[in-house]
Amino acid sequence: MSYENFTDRARGVFFVVLSIAALGYVYQFGRQVSQGNSNRTFTVDAESAVDATPDVARFSATLITEGGRNVGDIQKQNIDKMNAVNDFLRDAGIEKRDLQTTNYNLSPRYSYPNCVRSGESVCPPPSISGYTLSQTLSVKVRDLEKLGDMLSGVVSKGANSVSEVSFIVDDETAVRNQAREEAVAKARKKASDIASSGGFRVGRVVSLYEDQGSPVSPLYGYAEGMGGASKSSDSIAPTIEPGTNAMKVHVTITYEIRD
Repeated sequence: MSYENFTDRARGVFFVVLSIAALGYVYQFGRQVSQGNSNRTFTVDAESAVDATPDVARFSATLITEGGRNVGDIQKQNIDKMNAVNDFLRDAGIEKRDLQTTNYNLSPRYSYPNCVRSGESVCPPPSISGYTLSQTLSVKVRDLEKLGDMLSGVVSKGANSVSEVSFIVDDETAVRNQAREEAVAKARKKASDIASSGGFRVGRVVSLYEDQGSPVSPLYGYAEGMGGASKSSDSIAPTIEPGTNAMKVHVTITYEIRD
């Protein structure tokens, strides 16, 4: 093969390769432009709140027992009082699954010597004078008509403090589904209004994010002295109103823009 023929053939192969590369570049550029157009998006958000009547109440009952340095005696006193509280709640219809111990704490109490007396250069260390045992029971009440009697009853049985009363909806699924549907409908309406003003059409949903807010419940607190309530409190039942809980759902939706 002559040098001229080889050069002509090489030049032809080069032009073929260059043409294929150019076609590939044009295709890739066109694909990028197409993708760029399909990725034009805008985002809207909306919130909906649906009121739900609570059907379950929760509260905490705490027993605090103070004594000397004999830990066994303190534990025995605390056990007796907690058993009385548990028996009262079980007799009132509270199931075992709705009772939960959430705190059990035994801590020492110290006596600090008076080191102000003249002539003392070294103060003796503090000594343990006794112990304090606290135990907290979380109670779930499914019959709200009994809640007031529960609150006063546990105090009469030895509880020193009743607190953290809250009201919840046991099964929030249906309420949250309703709130979600309303929030999405609001977001869709907002997207349609924005598209109408901007002169474009709303495309498919690209992403949807949901944020569920926690309902705010009223709180009730009641406390007695270290010895618990007096027997006269058996007939004193506070009136507790559950009210309603607002189940909130906030959605953020990203839509595709269409011409």
